[in-house]
Amino acid sequence: MGEKSETFCRRTLVAMNDNPGLIPADVDVAEALRDMAQLDALRPHIVRLKKLIGRAEDSEMALGSDAMVTSLEGYALLKALGKGSGLDALRRDMSVRFSRKARASESPAAAA
Repeated sequence: MGEKSETFCRRTLVAMNDNPGLIPADVDVAEALRDMAQLDALRPHIVRLKKLIGRAEDSEMALGSDAMVTSLEGYALLKALGKGSGLDALRRDMSVRFSRKARASESPAAAA
């Protein structure tokens, strides 16, 4: 619920609660007021969870980056020093990460 909608709900529910004679008996204003109170109680928990998720995502990014840096260094070493050491198939498999496909706008003749 956006800020404008929340303001609308709060003001309307207060007005309904203050004027029970205008509201049909089957409209449970008290329940709606309890819902708003529960929403207020829930919000601090949501803020804390969002912070925690942000930190977890930062950690995920840092860990992935560290692994990639080391892997790139290792791949460069394998390319430079691994020739003739029986690692050619592995190097070819790893090189797929860096293969580029021809652009869709290029014609097959231009790519050749």
